[in-house]
Amino acid sequence: MGLRRNTAYEHQERINEALYLIHADLSGELDISSLAERACYSPYHFQRIFKQITGESVHDYVRRSRLEWAANLLIYNPDTAIVEIATECGFYSNASFNHAFKAFFDCSPSVWRREGYENRSRTLKALWSASDANPHRKYYADTLQACDQPDLPPVTIRHLASQPVAYIRHVGYDQGIGAVWARLLDWATNHNVDPEQQQMIALHHSNPDLIPFDRCRYVACLTLPSKIYPSDGVGVMEIPGGLHACCEAEGGFGDLLYLMRNLYMYWLPASDYRARSIPPHACYQENHFINRSRRFRLEFCIPVSCKR
Repeated sequence: MGLRRNTAYEHQERINEALYLIHADLSGELDISSLAERACYSPYHFQRIFKQITGESVHDYVRRSRLEWAANLLIYNPDTAIVEIATECGFYSNASFNHAFKAFFDCSPSVWRREGYENRSRTLKALWSASDANPHRKYYADTLQACDQPDLPPVTIRHLASQPVAYIRHVGYDQGIGAVWARLLDWATNHNVDPEQQQMIALHHSNPDLIPFDRCRYVACLTLPSKIYPSDGVGVMEIPGGLHACCEAEGGFGDLLYLMRNLYMYWLPASDYRARSIPPHACYQENHFINRSRRFRLEFCIPVSCKR
């Protein structure tokens, strides 16, 4: 049993290296050979183990990640040309991007930007808000219809330094995230890292208005005081620095979805900034997944660049 557990952890650590390469730059070539080399596997074994870990083939994972983020940027950055967004997300032919996008979302990028996103979002939210098994059904019901611009918290633009972190990936914006944090904090204690002296950070890869909550991708991260190597299934990476739009928030489980939506759908398009192809992150002062109050207090940070 111990050997099988160690093998599973080793596979996860090595696939994490490939996943980091994918999400660090969606515009890159991201071919199987280079990803396999990053994970220290032969291309054949890499593809087999990647699907075992992620549930998707390498090709499908990369394509889905690119298209989902392109779909977001079409909305978040309304003044950016479609061809520029396509290139930023790894499509170097406008024709191939249009074809892939239409096959995935059932409409062209231009229609998606004009009305397709809202139509798809309303259809999905009507379905999700009716499900008793959905922990976010109130959010979906509340945001089912377009509404007037909400009150937005103060937003400050700051240049953040890159941060080395230990991390564990999780699929689902759900209460199971608590177990991920418990495992990460146990790992830290066992590796002589004091969690009380480090920063807990959560990466939010997915747009919950577009992706079902149980398929949204979340990454629990803990900053590191010194160089530490991956072990026991816990990865090590660097959260990119640069310009960020930051605001403070507090609340309980599910409340962060409202803030994410309001910032991306209302504040960002009207601002002097555009979203970068890097997921936003939340820096916890209080983490509702592990504390007794079940309340969070955090700073939410969106990677941005100045509009040209």
